[in-house]
Amino acid sequence: MLTDSYYLMHGAQFAKQYVSNYLEADIPSRCNRYRNGWNLSNTQLPNPEKFYTFEPLALDAWPTIITVVISTSSFNRESYDGFDPLYRVVYQMRTYVWCRGLGSEEATIARDRLTTVVRSALLDYPCLQATDSRQTFQAMIDESSLREEFSDTTLLKGDRVMAGSYLGYELSINEIVTRTDIFQPTQQNPAEIQLQVRQQGPTDTDLSASNWA
Repeated sequence: MLTDSYYLMHGAQFAKQYVSNYLEADIPSRCNRYRNGWNLSNTQLPNPEKFYTFEPLALDAWPTIITVVISTSSFNRESYDGFDPLYRVVYQMRTYVWCRGLGSEEATIARDRLTTVVRSALLDYPCLQATDSRQTFQAMIDESSLREEFSDTTLLKGDRVMAGSYLGYELSINEIVTRTDIFQPTQQNPAEIQLQVRQQGPTDTDLSASNWA
């Protein structure tokens, strides 16, 4: 049974939280598989300590993964749920990876390794979609849009060095617009005329003929 939240648009706050929740659940076990495959220790490939959906003023845990929305690039009407239009919304996303180490070499190799693990998670669309138990949002990352950028190192206190990267990509999810009555009669004004939005059905350019039944 679908809840009322299904019949709402969700926006950037949902898109970034969806990805962040998925990464937080997926990355620890994925890191373990990569440690075994690369013959690394927990120190050489540590699990992320923090997952954020905003950019904090300062980082106090290492490694840290931050997922944000940069922009919304398109709204494509895909079909109808009854008379409510269903849109495929594309978000331009970034997931940042921040690591710290003793010296530039340790920091950069830690960053490079964790970035690869995050890349693997983002490209694993069956696991990404499994985050939504109802399978209504159909979250999907466009593989061809994925790109990686790597920062210069930053010297912290002592010999500690910080290194970062981000993965940019397009995330598509389904969102619905529910059409409601323009006016609702109230107890204060029971004689108010109730007008309804004309229920515009799908056109022959939107759906196949089978959907007119």
